[in-house]
Amino acid sequence: MANDKEQNKAVEVQDKKNLQPAAKTKKAQVQVTAPKKRGFTFFSDIVGELRKTVWPTRQETIRLTAIVIGICLFMALVLGTLDYGFSELVAKVFLGGK
Repeated sequence: MANDKEQNKAVEVQDKKNLQPAAKTKKAQVQVTAPKKRGFTFFSDIVGELRKTVWPTRQETIRLTAIVIGICLFMALVLGTLDYGFSELVAKVFLGGK
């Protein structure tokens, strides 16, 4: 019984040793530098970014514009139909049928 207690203590001590960090390492120091004074480079940065963009071709622009207009017309038709249907329903049910 005494031997079991000694073994349990030895295991607990070993577990505590395993939980402690093996070696303390130095943390990397981050050097903070003052921001550079940039002045009016904002606009030149804008021009630089615009030069990096890939502009769509004329055919892509026409095709995508047609798709957007088509979807808008379709949604207008669907919403107009729903609006008309609900207005007729309200008129007949709640207003006693015009």
